[in-house]
Amino acid sequence: MIESRAPDHPPRAGVIFDLDGTLADTLADIAAALNAALHAYGHPAAPLDRVRAWVGEGLPTLCRRALPGADDATLHRFTAAALRSYFAHPCDHTTLYPAIRELLDVLARRTIPLAVLSNKPHDLTVQTISALGVAERFNLIRGYRSEQDKKPSPAAALDIARAWQIAPAQILFVGDSQADVATALAAGMIPVAATWGFRSRDELAAAGATIFVDHPAQIAELPQLR
Repeated sequence: MIESRAPDHPPRAGVIFDLDGTLADTLADIAAALNAALHAYGHPAAPLDRVRAWVGEGLPTLCRRALPGADDATLHRFTAAALRSYFAHPCDHTTLYPAIRELLDVLARRTIPLAVLSNKPHDLTVQTISALGVAERFNLIRGYRSEQDKKPSPAAALDIARAWQIAPAQILFVGDSQADVATALAAGMIPVAATWGFRSRDELAAAGATIFVDHPAQIAELPQLR
């Protein structure tokens, strides 16, 4: 299920935000959790730039990239160790990107429904958004629950569209990764590529993005939201 507050009447447009690398810089806390697990298993820490290249497709995939060649049982235990570490320290260094809070305030004043859709585990997604002090700005929050529903599957994004009673073509999907662009395209939504996150403009363009924003305030100026 999606945590949802259904609108009183169908709005004309909505915005789905990715979390990691889009709303918030979470990289240091993700790396710390991963490196705690690597240390426990006798491996050297992964540099931050390498972790940046690995993130975006969920914790199991991140752990698989950090521990290539591990058998399924080892990988399962390793992922559980990283998850425990992350739950213990989810927001030690995590912060909203500059101007994100102001953007959310502007869109909320326009009564535009806002959602978070992340490949971060669901409970951690909710916990992080709450710790950042912006949970009240979102009427839908959804994180990773299963491999089959994680981005770039469009399933969760389309669930949000149905909950909002908005046609997918009227929803902006704002993200910083190839998975976000692919999700938007698969769902028939409008991909908006945030260039301040974990991936380069060239990577996002190669994924199919055609709308780029270099500052959060530019999102509020997109014609679909005016």
